[in-house]
Amino acid sequence: MTRLKAEHVALGYDGRTIVPDLDLAIPDGSFTAIVGANGCGKSTLLRGLARLLKPGRGSIVLDGKAIHEYSSKEVARRLGLLPQSQTAPDAISVRDLVARGRYPHQTLLRQWSPADQRAVDSALELTGVTELAGRLFDELSGGQRQRVWIALALAQETDILLLDEPTTYLDIAHQIDVLDLCARLRTERGSTLVAVLHDLNLAARYATHLVAMKSGAIVASGHPVEIITPSLIEQVFGLPCQVIDDPESGTPLVIPRMSTLKEVTS
Repeated sequence: MTRLKAEHVALGYDGRTIVPDLDLAIPDGSFTAIVGANGCGKSTLLRGLARLLKPGRGSIVLDGKAIHEYSSKEVARRLGLLPQSQTAPDAISVRDLVARGRYPHQTLLRQWSPADQRAVDSALELTGVTELAGRLFDELSGGQRQRVWIALALAQETDILLLDEPTTYLDIAHQIDVLDLCARLRTERGSTLVAVLHDLNLAARYATHLVAMKSGAIVASGHPVEIITPSLIEQVFGLPCQVIDDPESGTPLVIPRMSTLKEVTS
């Protein structure tokens, strides 16, 4: 059974359709990366999957039920989201920020409990930020902040985590750090992850399932080894290239053709 899927969805903003008619089933337990050129609808699709954007047609289905039939709290108990940009309250500690991930589990009759404390402690430990728990969030580096945001999502104790460009604005070392963490969540916790990624080679290295989009439509999906070809890259990105085996990981490595590089640098 696929817990999260899109069925003939149309998505857009202010009367403008970005995704006209799309079907997608997220494999359970996968690290699914959504790739494509700017403006192709990647983040729009992710917002639809996260219930932030209501389809004009079709439906997003979560656990066998249209996602908009759930309350916001019910969705948050099943699905975590790391948006593209977030703002933390001033002068908030790391622990207090991560504790906000327990909000979906709070009710008038059920306030903070030992189970909530264990969930926060576990999220801090898993993301490697336990030692930062007492520090102010504003004092952290970009890579540390991204780990804390992931910890907040993990504190929700959901099995599905959606991430919109989680490596944006991070240097390469911190990009690898965040994606290593995502890979561990899948292998150690059995989490299902869906991420919009811009770096195709990192997507190919870390994803177990790749979705390539163009003009609001899916043009290919499957394991990166199966679908990343020079013809696909040219179709999706307009980039002539070679595809070789990454000597470190054995995954596809996209190498732009030299003529393309000369045109860009001339």
